[in-house]
Amino acid sequence: MKNQNQEDEWRNKALEKINREDYFPAKTKELASACGISKQDYAEFRNMLKAMKREGVLSRGKGNRWILAGLQNETPSKKKNTGCITGRIMLTRSGIGFVTPEDPSMDEIQIGETYLGSALHGDTVVVRLEQPRGRNTRRFGRVVEVVERASPRIVAEITEDGFARPEDPRNPFDYVVEGEMPEAGNKVLLEIITWPGEAPQPKGKVLEVLGPAGEPDTETAAILASFQAPGPFSDEVKHEAREVARLMNEPGPRLDLTKTLAFTIDPERARDFDDALSWEPQEDGGCVVGVHIADVSHFVRRGGALDTEARDRATSIYLPERVIPMLPEELSNDLCSLRPDEVRMTKTVFLHYDAEGNRTNFTIHRSQIRSVQRFTYEQVKVLLSDEKAAAAFEKQELLKPLQALNGLAQSLRRRRLDSGSIELNLTEFVVLLDENGYASSLEKVEHDFSHQLVEEFMLAANCAVAEWCTTNAVPVLHRVHEEPADDAIEDLASYLNGSGYPFTPPLRRKRLNQIVDQVRGKPEEHGINLAILKSFKKAIYHSDATIGHFALNFRHYMHFTSPIRRYPDLHLHQELETCFAATANKLPQKMRRPVEKGGKALEGLGIHTSERERRAMQIEESVKDFRRLELLNRQDKKEFIAIVTGIRKFGVFVELKDFFVEAMLPRWMVEKAGYSTREVTPGMRRKNEASGFHLGQQVRVKVKEIDLKARICQVELIEVFDDARSSSKRRNS
Repeated sequence: MKNQNQEDEWRNKALEKINREDYFPAKTKELASACGISKQDYAEFRNMLKAMKREGVLSRGKGNRWILAGLQNETPSKKKNTGCITGRIMLTRSGIGFVTPEDPSMDEIQIGETYLGSALHGDTVVVRLEQPRGRNTRRFGRVVEVVERASPRIVAEITEDGFARPEDPRNPFDYVVEGEMPEAGNKVLLEIITWPGEAPQPKGKVLEVLGPAGEPDTETAAILASFQAPGPFSDEVKHEAREVARLMNEPGPRLDLTKTLAFTIDPERARDFDDALSWEPQEDGGCVVGVHIADVSHFVRRGGALDTEARDRATSIYLPERVIPMLPEELSNDLCSLRPDEVRMTKTVFLHYDAEGNRTNFTIHRSQIRSVQRFTYEQVKVLLSDEKAAAAFEKQELLKPLQALNGLAQSLRRRRLDSGSIELNLTEFVVLLDENGYASSLEKVEHDFSHQLVEEFMLAANCAVAEWCTTNAVPVLHRVHEEPADDAIEDLASYLNGSGYPFTPPLRRKRLNQIVDQVRGKPEEHGINLAILKSFKKAIYHSDATIGHFALNFRHYMHFTSPIRRYPDLHLHQELETCFAATANKLPQKMRRPVEKGGKALEGLGIHTSERERRAMQIEESVKDFRRLELLNRQDKKEFIAIVTGIRKFGVFVELKDFFVEAMLPRWMVEKAGYSTREVTPGMRRKNEASGFHLGQQVRVKVKEIDLKARICQVELIEVFDDARSSSKRRNS
């Protein structure tokens, strides 16, 4: 130690800082910096703090942070920092942050751009509340500490002046590259070595060069890297996938359905086939529908390398050019795929219906099938609507099952919708690529009766298995969908009323379905359906069977029918395996022995699989968004008809017809929920020039710039069409 006087001075400084009303528990380096300790004196200052700890003056609290002795079991808010709250921060592109507190009972906190400190999007931060500004009642705060970073890896582009600039505009810091510098214009995967706020210039190390910015392969790789998508399977997983092939010769007790006329119906470009259907008439005029699902659990045993990897991935990710599968190809495309003319292990749900289409019973079996036909949706549509095509079909014995299943499916669908199930009409499409891997066209996915045929029996099988698991208290994940929040429905009502479709809270299923029918085929159809969808909560996986599924209006529901590509389905199959007796191929109606509860582990699995599902959807949508921009960028014309799809407080959104590219109209501000709009023009603060856009309104826009590197389309408004679409007002551009 320097001398006793120096030590006393340091002690007094440390205690002064720690005793301040605004002190937030600090780590050693943070406290040393606050006390003005030099680098040369840091080691001695640290030893002094340790001595104070031994003396019982100081203690280390949560996160190894210095606090007064006796307060180690108290949170900072219980000490003196009552204005400090921990939560996760999400940043907008405009630079404003919003912190969601860890305490779910607390409201969101807004963070101004100048109060963000070194916080980045997704970080866990500590926020100190500030006084409200003016009459604003929103809670404002200042980031005082970053507790945990969202990810140490980011995607960045190498700039001409030799920095790595993050592609996400919510990360505004340029990074110094340590080691070999890639060529300018390349996107890279960067591992952060020194974070913003820790040094004058943050630093990073290049882990992988993804390729030239703006190229399709590069942008896909960048999206995958930014979401930390899974890479190739490990050697251990691939080895186990080869080893379990021997289990094809060890089927165990199974119902032999290899003589049953079972068949699959899938998209033309389907890569795996995990469900098949069969139909058998009954003497009383009813029928038995067989829903046969690939028994992945026969090969993927709990706790093995395959199971661990599948659990971590939780779902397959489908891209235009390839699939990132949950399971290796040996299983997903071979052992577990219900390919025609090959015996495959399955779990079968037999659904018994009477002559009126009422389900009277169901049973669940271990089974084996041999699919006799691989149908595509288009083939089924033609066979059921074209008599000549049906007459020429070589397997005439399959026509009657197809016709009967279609009739029953339509009856089940009508009943489901009449009972309050909400079905939205949102346009789906697939991006087609040319031989060089570039986007060539968009193909709309038709949700016609051939799709509905399969969908209704998958829903019916999921419900039946959910009923059985609930009755027998089996610890499995349910697919739950909670009712929308009251404020979300109030916002939706304002949105619909402003768009010409009267709707008054509370939510009524019948009225929502009426509106969906009213907008069918109209320009505003997509926008209205999207607004309804956004008002709903997200469906998740949860251990609580009592929540139910709001949109489907099902009391009990779970995912059973896609174990090749969804882990909750596979987990359910594994759990059912424990319910079969050693020599049984059929589940009893009522289990005689209690099933062990899932507890916290099951709750954690529900959170994990729900998060992985959201990640997969974000990846898929991000790649499709880029591919649509790529396709639009190759067009010679620059003016397009667009539809107003969103009217929000911060602007008006339009979607370019035929390309599904969304852009925000510049200079337009939305006043309130009534959707009156004002144009902000150069040299003027605001000027009333419009009576207000409305959802579904057609406009003409000019594409000013498409930035494939940033994946952004900029447009300007050229023309606004009236409701009759017969005349228009030309705008100065």
